[in-house]
Amino acid sequence: MPLVLAAIGVFIALLIYIFMNYQANKEKQKATTVIPTSKVNVSESVTALGRIQPKDKIINLSGSSSLQYARVSQIFIKEGDKVKRGQIIAILDTLPKLQAALQQAKLKSQVSQAEFAKVKSGDAKQGEIVAQKAQIANLKAKFQGDIATQKAKIARLYAEGKNAKTEYLRFKKLYDAGAIAASEIDSKHLNLETIQEQINEQNATINQILATSPKQISESRANLEKLKEVRPEDLRVSQIEFEQSKAAVLEAEADLDLAYVRAPVDATILRIHTYGGESISDRGIVDLAQTKEMYVIAEVYETEVAKVKLGNQATILSSSLPKNLHGKVEKVGLQVGKKEVINGDKTLDIDARVVEVKIRLDSLDTQEAAKLLNLQVEVKININS
Repeated sequence: MPLVLAAIGVFIALLIYIFMNYQANKEKQKATTVIPTSKVNVSESVTALGRIQPKDKIINLSGSSSLQYARVSQIFIKEGDKVKRGQIIAILDTLPKLQAALQQAKLKSQVSQAEFAKVKSGDAKQGEIVAQKAQIANLKAKFQGDIATQKAKIARLYAEGKNAKTEYLRFKKLYDAGAIAASEIDSKHLNLETIQEQINEQNATINQILATSPKQISESRANLEKLKEVRPEDLRVSQIEFEQSKAAVLEAEADLDLAYVRAPVDATILRIHTYGGESISDRGIVDLAQTKEMYVIAEVYETEVAKVKLGNQATILSSSLPKNLHGKVEKVGLQVGKKEVINGDKTLDIDARVVEVKIRLDSLDTQEAAKLLNLQVEVKININS
Protein backbone atom coordinates (compact mmCIF):
# COMPACT_ATOMS: atom_id res chain seq x y z
CA MET A 1 0.00 0.00 0.00
CA PRO A 2 2.70 2.55 0.80
CA LEU A 3 4.35 1.78 -2.52
CA VAL A 4 1.12 2.51 -4.35
CA LEU A 5 0.72 5.83 -2.63
CA ALA A 6 4.31 6.78 -3.42
CA ALA A 7 3.82 5.91 -7.08
CA ILE A 8 0.67 7.99 -7.24
CA GLY A 9 2.54 10.98 -5.70
CA VAL A 10 5.36 10.68 -8.19
CA PHE A 11 2.88 10.51 -11.05
CA ILE A 12 1.02 13.60 -9.87
CA ALA A 13 4.28 15.54 -9.49
CA LEU A 14 5.29 14.53 -13.00
CA LEU A 15 1.97 15.77 -14.40
CA ILE A 16 2.39 19.12 -12.62
CA TYR A 17 5.94 19.52 -14.00
CA ILE A 18 4.83 18.76 -17.55
CA PHE A 19 1.93 21.22 -17.28
CA MET A 20 4.08 24.05 -15.91
CA ASN A 21 6.75 23.48 -18.56
CA TYR A 22 4.09 23.60 -21.29
CA GLN A 23 2.70 26.90 -20.01
CA ALA A 24 6.15 28.46 -19.81
CA ASN A 25 6.97 27.46 -23.38
CA LYS A 26 3.64 28.84 -24.60
CA GLU A 27 4.24 32.28 -23.01
CA LYS A 28 7.77 32.37 -24.41
CA GLN A 29 6.46 31.61 -27.87
CA LYS A 30 3.97 34.47 -27.64
CA ALA A 31 6.69 36.88 -26.56
CA THR A 32 9.02 35.94 -29.39
CA THR A 33 6.46 35.80 -32.19
CA VAL A 34 7.75 37.93 -35.14
CA ILE A 35 5.22 40.24 -36.74
CA PRO A 36 5.91 40.86 -40.45
CA THR A 37 7.33 44.33 -41.03
CA SER A 38 4.88 44.90 -43.82
CA LYS A 39 2.12 45.03 -41.22
CA VAL A 40 3.87 47.42 -38.81
CA ASN A 41 2.98 51.12 -39.10
CA VAL A 42 6.41 52.60 -38.44
CA SER A 43 6.45 56.43 -38.55
CA GLU A 44 9.95 57.84 -38.76
CA SER A 45 10.65 61.57 -38.89
CA VAL A 46 13.51 64.01 -39.25
CA THR A 47 13.43 66.86 -36.75
CA ALA A 48 14.96 70.28 -37.38
CA LEU A 49 14.72 73.91 -36.39
CA GLY A 50 13.39 76.37 -38.92
CA ARG A 51 11.87 79.79 -39.51
CA ILE A 52 8.66 81.00 -41.14
CA GLN A 53 9.22 82.93 -44.38
CA PRO A 54 7.09 84.31 -47.22
CA LYS A 55 7.54 82.96 -50.72
CA ASP A 56 10.27 85.37 -51.80
CA LYS A 57 11.53 86.58 -48.42
CA ILE A 58 10.82 90.02 -46.96
CA ILE A 59 11.26 93.01 -49.30
CA ASN A 60 12.71 96.19 -47.79
CA LEU A 61 11.42 99.10 -49.85
CA SER A 62 13.29 102.40 -49.80
CA GLY A 63 13.78 105.44 -51.99
CA SER A 64 16.31 105.63 -54.80
CA SER A 65 19.94 106.00 -53.72
CA SER A 66 20.02 109.28 -55.67
CA LEU A 67 17.38 110.62 -53.25
CA GLN A 68 19.17 109.65 -50.04
CA TYR A 69 18.36 112.92 -48.27
CA ALA A 70 14.70 112.94 -49.26
CA ARG A 71 11.82 112.94 -46.80
CA VAL A 72 8.53 111.13 -47.01
CA SER A 73 5.88 113.72 -47.83
CA GLN A 74 2.84 111.42 -47.78
CA ILE A 75 2.28 107.76 -47.01
CA PHE A 76 -0.86 106.01 -48.20
CA ILE A 77 -0.79 102.66 -46.44
CA LYS A 78 -0.82 101.17 -42.96
CA GLU A 79 0.60 97.98 -41.57
CA GLY A 80 -1.37 94.94 -42.66
CA ASP A 81 -2.66 96.52 -45.89
CA LYS A 82 -2.68 94.50 -49.11
CA VAL A 83 -1.10 96.32 -52.04
CA LYS A 84 -0.95 95.66 -55.77
CA ARG A 85 2.12 95.79 -57.95
CA GLY A 86 2.75 99.39 -59.04
CA GLN A 87 0.51 100.85 -56.34
CA ILE A 88 1.82 104.11 -54.87
CA ILE A 89 2.86 103.54 -51.27
CA ALA A 90 4.42 106.93 -50.53
CA ILE A 91 5.40 110.24 -52.13
CA LEU A 92 8.71 111.93 -51.36
CA ASP A 93 9.16 115.64 -50.72
CA THR A 94 11.29 115.93 -53.88
CA LEU A 95 8.13 115.75 -56.00
CA PRO A 96 7.58 119.53 -56.53
CA LYS A 97 11.23 120.12 -57.45
CA LEU A 98 11.24 117.22 -59.91
CA GLN A 99 7.94 118.35 -61.42
CA ALA A 100 9.45 121.79 -62.02
CA ALA A 101 12.56 120.21 -63.54
CA LEU A 102 10.39 118.20 -65.93
CA GLN A 103 8.43 121.29 -66.94
CA GLN A 104 11.67 123.17 -67.57
CA ALA A 105 13.02 120.30 -69.67
CA LYS A 106 9.83 120.27 -71.75
CA LEU A 107 10.05 124.02 -72.36
CA LYS A 108 13.69 123.73 -73.42
CA SER A 109 12.76 120.92 -75.75
CA GLN A 110 10.06 123.06 -77.32
CA VAL A 111 12.59 125.83 -77.88
CA SER A 112 15.06 123.38 -79.44
CA GLN A 113 12.34 122.01 -81.67
CA ALA A 114 11.45 125.50 -82.86
CA GLU A 115 15.10 126.33 -83.52
CA PHE A 116 15.56 123.11 -85.45
CA ALA A 117 12.53 123.94 -87.57
CA LYS A 118 13.97 127.38 -88.32
CA VAL A 119 17.34 125.99 -89.35
CA LYS A 120 15.66 123.36 -91.46
CA SER A 121 13.57 125.98 -93.26
CA GLY A 122 16.49 128.41 -93.65
CA ASP A 123 14.96 131.16 -91.49
CA ALA A 124 17.13 130.70 -88.44
CA LYS A 125 20.18 132.52 -89.73
CA GLN A 126 18.51 135.87 -90.31
CA GLY A 127 16.81 135.74 -86.95
CA GLU A 128 20.06 134.97 -85.15
CA ILE A 129 21.82 137.83 -86.94
CA VAL A 130 19.12 140.26 -85.84
CA ALA A 131 19.34 138.92 -82.29
CA GLN A 132 23.11 139.23 -82.28
CA LYS A 133 22.94 142.82 -83.49
CA ALA A 134 20.44 143.56 -80.76
CA GLN A 135 22.78 141.99 -78.23
CA ILE A 136 25.64 144.19 -79.41
CA ALA A 137 23.44 147.26 -79.14
CA ASN A 138 22.38 146.24 -75.65
CA LEU A 139 25.98 145.70 -74.60
CA LYS A 140 26.94 149.13 -75.90
CA ALA A 141 24.02 150.78 -74.17
CA LYS A 142 24.78 148.94 -70.95
CA PHE A 143 28.44 149.90 -71.19
CA GLN A 144 27.61 153.55 -71.64
CA GLY A 145 24.98 153.44 -68.92
CA ASP A 146 27.28 151.73 -66.45
CA ILE A 147 30.03 154.27 -67.09
CA ALA A 148 27.61 157.16 -66.65
CA THR A 149 26.23 155.67 -63.45
CA GLN A 150 29.66 155.13 -61.98
CA LYS A 151 30.78 158.65 -62.90
CA ALA A 152 27.70 160.08 -61.19
CA LYS A 153 28.42 158.03 -58.07
CA ILE A 154 32.03 159.16 -58.02
CA ALA A 155 31.03 162.82 -58.51
CA ARG A 156 28.56 162.55 -55.63
CA LEU A 157 31.18 160.94 -53.41
CA TYR A 158 33.72 163.63 -54.31
CA ALA A 159 31.22 166.28 -53.26
CA GLU A 160 30.52 164.43 -50.02
CA GLY A 161 34.23 164.02 -49.47
CA LYS A 162 34.83 167.73 -50.00
CA ASN A 163 32.19 168.59 -47.43
CA ALA A 164 33.54 165.96 -45.05
CA LYS A 165 37.05 167.35 -45.38
CA THR A 166 35.87 170.89 -44.74
CA GLU A 167 33.96 169.77 -41.67
CA TYR A 168 36.93 167.76 -40.46
CA LEU A 169 39.26 170.77 -40.76
CA ARG A 170 36.76 172.93 -38.89
CA PHE A 171 36.45 170.42 -36.10
CA LYS A 172 40.23 170.02 -35.99
CA LYS A 173 40.62 173.71 -35.23
CA LEU A 174 38.09 173.38 -32.47
CA TYR A 175 39.89 170.33 -31.13
CA ASP A 176 43.27 172.08 -31.29
CA ALA A 177 41.70 174.92 -29.33
CA GLY A 178 40.44 172.43 -26.76
CA ALA A 179 36.80 173.21 -27.51
CA ILE A 180 35.72 169.64 -28.34
CA ALA A 181 36.56 166.11 -27.28
CA ALA A 182 38.87 163.79 -29.20
CA SER A 183 35.97 161.44 -29.98
CA GLU A 184 34.27 164.13 -32.05
CA ILE A 185 37.29 164.83 -34.21
CA ASP A 186 37.87 161.06 -34.57
CA SER A 187 34.30 160.64 -35.83
CA LYS A 188 34.79 163.30 -38.49
CA HIS A 189 38.09 161.79 -39.53
CA LEU A 190 36.51 158.32 -39.82
CA ASN A 191 33.71 159.72 -41.99
CA LEU A 192 36.27 161.32 -44.31
CA GLU A 193 38.20 158.04 -44.62
CA THR A 194 35.00 156.08 -45.30
CA ILE A 195 34.05 158.37 -48.16
CA GLN A 196 37.54 158.07 -49.61
CA GLU A 197 37.29 154.25 -49.49
CA GLN A 198 33.95 154.42 -51.30
CA ILE A 199 35.52 156.61 -53.97
CA ASN A 200 38.31 154.05 -54.39
CA GLU A 201 35.76 151.23 -54.70
CA GLN A 202 33.78 153.07 -57.35
CA ASN A 203 36.96 153.83 -59.28
CA ALA A 204 37.81 150.11 -59.17
CA THR A 205 34.34 149.27 -60.46
CA ILE A 206 34.58 151.69 -63.35
CA ASN A 207 38.00 150.29 -64.24
CA GLN A 208 36.53 146.79 -64.28
CA ILE A 209 33.73 147.94 -66.57
CA LEU A 210 36.26 149.53 -68.89
CA ALA A 211 38.20 146.26 -68.95
CA THR A 212 35.33 143.82 -69.51
CA SER A 213 32.55 145.56 -71.43
CA PRO A 214 34.56 146.41 -74.57
CA LYS A 215 35.79 142.81 -74.60
CA GLN A 216 32.21 141.52 -74.46
CA ILE A 217 31.23 143.82 -77.29
CA SER A 218 34.17 142.59 -79.38
CA GLU A 219 33.21 138.96 -78.74
CA SER A 220 29.63 139.63 -79.77
CA ARG A 221 30.82 141.30 -82.96
CA ALA A 222 32.98 138.26 -83.71
CA ASN A 223 29.95 136.01 -83.18
CA LEU A 224 27.97 138.19 -85.56
CA GLU A 225 30.58 137.67 -88.23
CA LYS A 226 30.39 133.91 -87.68
CA LEU A 227 26.63 133.99 -88.05
CA LYS A 228 27.01 135.65 -91.40
CA GLU A 229 28.92 132.60 -92.58
CA VAL A 230 26.99 129.74 -94.19
CA ARG A 231 28.00 126.41 -92.61
CA PRO A 232 26.59 123.08 -93.87
CA GLU A 233 26.76 121.49 -90.40
CA ASP A 234 24.29 123.98 -88.87
CA LEU A 235 21.34 121.72 -89.55
CA ARG A 236 23.05 118.70 -88.03
CA VAL A 237 24.04 120.61 -84.88
CA SER A 238 20.53 121.92 -84.43
CA GLN A 239 19.11 118.44 -84.87
CA ILE A 240 21.47 117.02 -82.24
CA GLU A 241 20.50 119.76 -79.80
CA PHE A 242 16.85 118.92 -80.35
CA GLU A 243 17.49 115.22 -79.75
CA GLN A 244 19.40 116.05 -76.59
CA SER A 245 16.51 118.13 -75.33
CA LYS A 246 14.12 115.23 -75.90
CA ALA A 247 16.46 112.92 -73.98
CA ALA A 248 16.54 115.46 -71.16
CA VAL A 249 12.74 115.28 -70.98
CA LEU A 250 12.85 111.49 -70.71
CA GLU A 251 15.46 111.73 -67.98
CA ALA A 252 13.38 114.28 -66.07
CA GLU A 253 10.34 112.01 -66.36
CA ALA A 254 12.35 109.10 -64.97
CA ASP A 255 13.63 111.27 -62.11
CA LEU A 256 10.09 112.39 -61.34
CA ASP A 257 8.89 108.81 -61.16
CA LEU A 258 11.45 108.18 -58.39
CA ALA A 259 9.47 110.52 -56.14
CA TYR A 260 6.67 107.95 -56.16
CA VAL A 261 7.45 104.87 -54.06
CA ARG A 262 5.56 101.95 -55.60
CA ALA A 263 4.99 98.35 -54.56
CA PRO A 264 7.18 96.07 -56.71
CA VAL A 265 4.81 93.10 -56.32
CA ASP A 266 1.41 92.18 -54.94
CA ALA A 267 2.17 92.01 -51.23
CA THR A 268 1.23 92.72 -47.62
CA ILE A 269 2.67 95.68 -45.70
CA LEU A 270 4.49 94.21 -42.71
CA ARG A 271 6.06 97.24 -41.07
CA ILE A 272 6.35 100.98 -41.70
CA HIS A 273 9.77 102.42 -40.85
CA THR A 274 9.30 106.00 -42.13
CA TYR A 275 6.16 108.12 -41.80
CA GLY A 276 5.12 111.40 -43.44
CA GLY A 277 7.48 114.27 -42.66
CA GLU A 278 10.35 111.99 -41.65
CA SER A 279 13.68 111.47 -43.42
CA ILE A 280 14.00 108.03 -44.98
CA SER A 281 15.18 105.66 -42.26
CA ASP A 282 18.30 103.51 -42.60
CA ARG A 283 15.82 100.62 -42.51
CA GLY A 284 13.98 102.01 -45.54
CA ILE A 285 10.37 103.10 -45.80
CA VAL A 286 8.42 99.84 -45.45
CA ASP A 287 8.85 96.09 -45.26
CA LEU A 288 6.49 94.03 -47.38
CA ALA A 289 6.14 90.43 -48.47
CA GLN A 290 4.05 88.11 -50.61
CA THR A 291 2.09 86.24 -47.94
CA LYS A 292 -0.37 84.39 -50.16
CA GLU A 293 2.10 81.51 -50.12
CA MET A 294 4.00 80.86 -46.91
CA TYR A 295 7.00 78.63 -46.33
CA VAL A 296 9.12 77.25 -43.55
CA ILE A 297 12.87 77.01 -44.09
CA ALA A 298 14.04 73.99 -42.10
CA GLU A 299 17.74 73.51 -41.36
CA VAL A 300 18.25 69.75 -41.60
CA TYR A 301 21.54 68.25 -40.42
CA GLU A 302 23.72 67.07 -43.30
CA THR A 303 23.71 63.56 -41.83
CA GLU A 304 19.93 63.32 -42.15
CA VAL A 305 19.11 65.32 -45.26
CA ALA A 306 19.41 62.25 -47.53
CA LYS A 307 16.29 60.87 -45.84
CA VAL A 308 14.19 63.86 -46.88
CA LYS A 309 12.36 63.65 -50.22
CA LEU A 310 10.20 66.03 -52.20
CA GLY A 311 6.58 65.77 -51.16
CA ASN A 312 7.28 64.57 -47.61
CA GLN A 313 4.67 65.78 -45.15
CA ALA A 314 5.89 68.15 -42.44
CA THR A 315 4.46 69.37 -39.16
CA ILE A 316 5.45 72.75 -37.75
CA LEU A 317 5.30 73.36 -34.00
CA SER A 318 5.80 76.38 -31.77
CA SER A 319 4.36 77.62 -28.51
CA SER A 320 3.64 80.93 -30.29
CA LEU A 321 1.32 79.25 -32.79
CA PRO A 322 -2.35 78.64 -31.93
CA LYS A 323 -2.09 75.24 -33.61
CA ASN A 324 0.35 73.02 -35.45
CA LEU A 325 0.91 73.93 -39.09
CA HIS A 326 1.32 71.48 -41.93
CA GLY A 327 2.99 71.47 -45.30
CA LYS A 328 5.01 69.54 -47.86
CA VAL A 329 8.67 69.55 -48.78
CA GLU A 330 8.97 71.54 -52.00
CA LYS A 331 12.72 71.90 -52.33
CA VAL A 332 15.83 70.36 -50.79
CA GLY A 333 18.87 72.63 -50.90
CA LEU A 334 22.04 71.75 -52.77
CA GLN A 335 24.49 73.46 -50.46
CA VAL A 336 25.70 72.62 -46.97
CA GLY A 337 26.20 75.57 -44.66
CA LYS A 338 26.18 76.73 -41.06
CA LYS A 339 23.03 76.99 -39.00
CA GLU A 340 21.21 80.30 -38.86
CA VAL A 341 18.51 79.18 -36.44
CA ILE A 342 20.15 78.41 -33.09
CA ASN A 343 18.45 76.73 -30.14
CA GLY A 344 19.03 77.57 -26.48
CA ASP A 345 22.41 75.80 -26.22
CA LYS A 346 24.57 77.65 -28.74
CA THR A 347 27.64 75.53 -27.96
CA LEU A 348 25.93 72.51 -29.48
CA ASP A 349 24.80 74.22 -32.68
CA ILE A 350 27.41 76.82 -33.51
CA ASP A 351 29.43 74.53 -35.80
CA ALA A 352 26.56 72.38 -37.03
CA ARG A 353 26.40 71.72 -40.78
CA VAL A 354 22.94 71.86 -42.29
CA VAL A 355 21.04 71.91 -45.56
CA GLU A 356 18.04 74.19 -46.03
CA VAL A 357 14.80 72.38 -46.84
CA LYS A 358 11.95 74.52 -48.16
CA ILE A 359 8.50 73.47 -46.95
CA ARG A 360 5.41 74.97 -48.52
CA LEU A 361 2.63 75.37 -45.96
CA ASP A 362 -0.90 74.22 -46.65
CA SER A 363 -3.22 77.00 -47.82
CA LEU A 364 -5.34 76.62 -44.67
CA ASP A 365 -2.31 77.47 -42.51
CA THR A 366 -1.04 80.41 -44.57
CA GLN A 367 -3.00 83.05 -42.68
CA GLU A 368 -1.65 81.98 -39.29
CA ALA A 369 1.92 81.81 -40.58
CA ALA A 370 1.70 85.26 -42.18
CA LYS A 371 1.18 86.80 -38.73
CA LEU A 372 4.53 85.53 -37.41
CA LEU A 373 7.20 85.97 -40.06
CA ASN A 374 10.71 84.89 -39.00
CA LEU A 375 9.28 82.93 -36.07
CA GLN A 376 11.62 80.13 -34.97
CA VAL A 377 9.78 76.82 -35.14
CA GLU A 378 10.37 73.11 -34.71
CA VAL A 379 9.89 71.05 -37.86
CA LYS A 380 9.10 67.34 -38.02
CA ILE A 381 9.38 65.84 -41.51
CA ASN A 382 7.67 62.48 -41.96
CA ILE A 383 10.07 60.62 -44.24
CA ASN A 384 7.57 57.80 -44.83
CA SER A 385 4.88 60.11 -46.18
